[in-house]
Amino acid sequence: MTGSLRYVLAAAFVALFFLLPDADREQLAFLETKAWLTQGDDAQLGKALRDGSLPPLAVVIPHQGQQRWADDFTRAAREWARTKGKPVRDDLPPMQLTFRVGDRGFRCEFQAGSGTPVQRLELSDTSPPEAGYLPNRWSLLPAFLAIVLAILTAKVIPSLLLGCLAGAWLFSRGALSGGWHLARDIVWSKVLCDDFSIEIMAFVVFLFMSIGIMTRAGGIQGMVELIRKFAKGPVSSQLCSFAVGVLIFFDDYSNCVIAGTTMRPLTDRNRVSREKLSYIVDATAAPIAGVSIFSTWVAYEVSMFAPQLPEVTKPDGSAYLQTEGFSVFTQTLPFRFYCLFTLVMVLSTIVLRREFGPMLQAARRALHDGKPIADDAHPMVSASFEKLEPEPGTRHLARNALIPVGLLVALTLVLIFVYGHVKAVKDGADLTQHRLTTYLQYTESQKALFWASLTALLAAAAMALGTRTLALRQVVASAVHAARSLGFAVVILVLAWAIGHVCKDLGTNQFLSASLGQAFAPWALPGTMFLLSALIAFSTGTSYGTMAILLPNVVVLAHNVGGTPEAGIGGSAMMLLTIGAVLEGSIFGDHCSPISDTTVLSSVSTGSDHLHHVRTQAPYAVLVMLTSLVCGYVPTAVLGPNWWPLSWLLGVTVLVLWLKLFGRDPGRLPRES
Repeated sequence: MTGSLRYVLAAAFVALFFLLPDADREQLAFLETKAWLTQGDDAQLGKALRDGSLPPLAVVIPHQGQQRWADDFTRAAREWARTKGKPVRDDLPPMQLTFRVGDRGFRCEFQAGSGTPVQRLELSDTSPPEAGYLPNRWSLLPAFLAIVLAILTAKVIPSLLLGCLAGAWLFSRGALSGGWHLARDIVWSKVLCDDFSIEIMAFVVFLFMSIGIMTRAGGIQGMVELIRKFAKGPVSSQLCSFAVGVLIFFDDYSNCVIAGTTMRPLTDRNRVSREKLSYIVDATAAPIAGVSIFSTWVAYEVSMFAPQLPEVTKPDGSAYLQTEGFSVFTQTLPFRFYCLFTLVMVLSTIVLRREFGPMLQAARRALHDGKPIADDAHPMVSASFEKLEPEPGTRHLARNALIPVGLLVALTLVLIFVYGHVKAVKDGADLTQHRLTTYLQYTESQKALFWASLTALLAAAAMALGTRTLALRQVVASAVHAARSLGFAVVILVLAWAIGHVCKDLGTNQFLSASLGQAFAPWALPGTMFLLSALIAFSTGTSYGTMAILLPNVVVLAHNVGGTPEAGIGGSAMMLLTIGAVLEGSIFGDHCSPISDTTVLSSVSTGSDHLHHVRTQAPYAVLVMLTSLVCGYVPTAVLGPNWWPLSWLLGVTVLVLWLKLFGRDPGRLPRES
């Protein structure tokens, strides 16, 4: 990236920070209170359960102008109860929530029932540290500071660390207390002591240890030699990488690590840049998992909007059921423009042999200079791991890699359904219908990945010892060598999670949602929600968090907006289109964000410089985003959902024409003037 472009991008983010409109204070207070009531282990509604049931919620709002929030709070409580499988018993003494919004902040008091002490949430712009504060524009600072510094300095770890420290200082209102809060409450308690984070990091480490053993045992080389029959050049090796990414459809983390680590030796040999491989891996991770009907993503996506379905009606006037969430999800697939256009974009760049922007320069460097990675790059794994090779004379036995990788994939799939079954039975879920969907909804995919990767590691060691290609000492040395190479990547992953928790502490999601969520005309609702979810996901580095804050709010909103005469397409159609837009915007923002864990994992698995990956991928992702908006959401919202085939045709045509007109064949060097 040239110095001038770097400054322009940094200035654009600084301008965006100050140009975003102020948040609607009443909606902001509602979102904060709803999160206080329903989210996390400290959710107030969870403390109000009596014998597994939830009393009804009575809402008191003294100010008449704020009465519209009463029904929303009542609905949120019932939605939470449905999500948790806890019935609301109207015969119990009601809980009481008193809610006030003023010029300087808001206060809510929650009493779970008779004899239960009042719990108070009081937030303002001048609250003491222990009470927190009402989110404002400065809640954007950690993410924006990290992104701007990363653009200007090209150093990821210092940028993320400074963003985390700035956010912790804002939250704690002091340098020492902020540093202590970051170290103890976030990095230690919420990242290093969190089962999900530990299991994901262990999955990455175990898998890289497996790759290290398989490489030294000649397994990776044997597998590459098998694939080489189909991949004899840059184009065919990219097609093979794309196919591997599409086949690993059940989980984005598995997709990133398996596709990147197994295909990297082949693409290096066939002069494909690491940046292009990273793009292929990243573009076939979340976009595939996000639309596959059998993936851990889909279960999460459905769980975010299904509880709200009983609040709206179908075109025939009958009410939706919560159990129809999976059916509604399948109906949104024609409107998943970004994911499907991304797959078209990746395939088109490969087949048409067209690249543009920084990716073109990287492709020319790999093809003509024989350098898959730039001279100034800082790979996400150490050079010692990349140079890991079998000893001279070692047999290249493909089974030394195929059996561990096959076990990894098969066991992950099996355990996803096993964990889903166990948790569904434990929570008393209805298994008489949609059993497969229910398993996916309840599963704990990170545990499946943890045990599957550990099994793959043991299998890799057993194969190396069983075929006598490595001695026990060499197996241990190879595994330790591979694990040590991940130090840089693990630090970035920890900081990426930490800045997400910092943003959650500051209410970044709520501020962005309240800031932009109401500024739309009926026909612009899907496009607005697409851009809003993209901005939140980009700023926070999490598509899951973005879906959690927006999806529960869009079902009723979109249905009501779509049912107005001004919209003209009907409530159900607008709801389906808007759900699809939120899902797609979340994935786009996560896809582009340098602080996203899947973006980091794509760089890790392919051995790419992280910022080089972000820089080369961004123009492609932005082009697909604009195509999705202009050719997809806007015309479909105006003309109606039945016009989606036209949107598809128009979008694919735009992408292909762009590559034909503005793309260049990297095999041809530009003529010297």
